[in-house]
Amino acid sequence: SLMCMIYALGNVSGAHFNPAVTLAVVASGRNLCSVKDGFAYVVAQSLAGGAADLLTGYMRSAGPSADQVFALQPGSGYSLTQAGFCELFFTFVLCYIVLAVATTQAPASL
Repeated sequence: SLMCMIYALGNVSGAHFNPAVTLAVVASGRNLCSVKDGFAYVVAQSLAGGAADLLTGYMRSAGPSADQVFALQPGSGYSLTQAGFCELFFTFVLCYIVLAVATTQAPASL
């Protein structure tokens, strides 16, 4: 679904779907997002993520699974280091794809 969002909205919003992407766009040096705007995006994204967390917690507490606890940890057989490496790697891939798809101009010959 994220790939579809990048393709569909990348040329409209610059595909600023999370702080890592925003930092990649600012650091790319393509002058598509100023440092000031990038900071505002990161703050807004972080606040929105926190609000989504609170809303999800509220909705779960009122639902039929309120008494169940879901641990936020790597799956059985995986260490925190392995999970962190995977998160870092796939965040890099996401940023690379956004920079390659949503922040470039089409060649004049197309």
